[in-house]
Amino acid sequence: MSRIRIAQAFTGPVGSEIVRRLSSHPAMELVGVLVHAAEKDGRDAGEVAGGAPNGIQTTRSLDAILALKPDGIIWSGLEYDVPAFARILAAGINLYAGNGGFYTKGRPEEAELAEAARQGQSSFCAGGNIPGLISDVLPLFLSGYTGRIRQIRAFQRNHVSEIPSAVQLEMGLGIGLPPEGNPFAEAASAAFTDAIAQSAHMVADALGVTLESFTLVKLERALATRRVVLPRCGLVIEPGTVANVRWTWSASAAGREFYRVSNEQSAVLGLGDGWRERVDEPAYRVEIDGEPSLYCTMGWPDGSLAGLANHSLNAARAINVMQRLVSAPPGLLTVADFPAPVASEGLARH
Repeated sequence: MSRIRIAQAFTGPVGSEIVRRLSSHPAMELVGVLVHAAEKDGRDAGEVAGGAPNGIQTTRSLDAILALKPDGIIWSGLEYDVPAFARILAAGINLYAGNGGFYTKGRPEEAELAEAARQGQSSFCAGGNIPGLISDVLPLFLSGYTGRIRQIRAFQRNHVSEIPSAVQLEMGLGIGLPPEGNPFAEAASAAFTDAIAQSAHMVADALGVTLESFTLVKLERALATRRVVLPRCGLVIEPGTVANVRWTWSASAAGREFYRVSNEQSAVLGLGDGWRERVDEPAYRVEIDGEPSLYCTMGWPDGSLAGLANHSLNAARAINVMQRLVSAPPGLLTVADFPAPVASEGLARH
């Protein structure tokens, strides 16, 4: 059987992990790598990703990637680029995204993406850890083992001090910036709220209830009390700037709250009650009040670098989904539309 031909879009922490993994994947062949920065253009993709040379030259041209006619593209960029997504789908290339389009039903971009998928007879799906694993996939999986659900609560507590990208921490989370009046922090809140709303709609529709309201109910920030320099990316967090941030969202149906999600991102430990004290605290928890009630806690083994483990989780998820996606019927899909992906590389060789 021929291997699935995959192009990787962008080489941040998750994208680089995907490039490294695909270099020796038994069922997939990496055929192209799209980059954003000029200094990454025209270089060996393996070296750009921090791995061994793989003979694939990076490009900043989406046209060049489309010309390769891969079976699928994994999009790991910072932007939810609907026009680019539509071009990919219309070209007959299946697309998995990690940063938007998690549940497109009823959204402004639905018609454009659906028409592109129809033209190209291609499939689109998106996912990650939040949105994704903790805000929709795991709650829906667990819901299959209970009934008469009263409330779903999901918590992510991600420690990010080892993330190698200062840009991701500043622009994506507002870490290292003043707590008020900075555009990156405001954009992060808006982006997360829009994304988690998609998870809430997905869960509500899957459970057969009508979502009546969705809102960001709490935004909390813990400020650094001393100067901290993060070891891997060099980001400087000055006293009085944001070190940790936590968002909490709520959705209601049938006149009451049925869904609550909390997303905590911490760069500094020990900043007070309720904030992460230790690196080895669990990363994820889902609680379902039902018959029976179920609690599920997930985390990393002692000694793991939590931020890097989270990136690896997202990279593995994207790779594993692609095998399902390329054989799925055309259209805009969610993780609820095809069988749960399983590990696609088999057992480790060593």
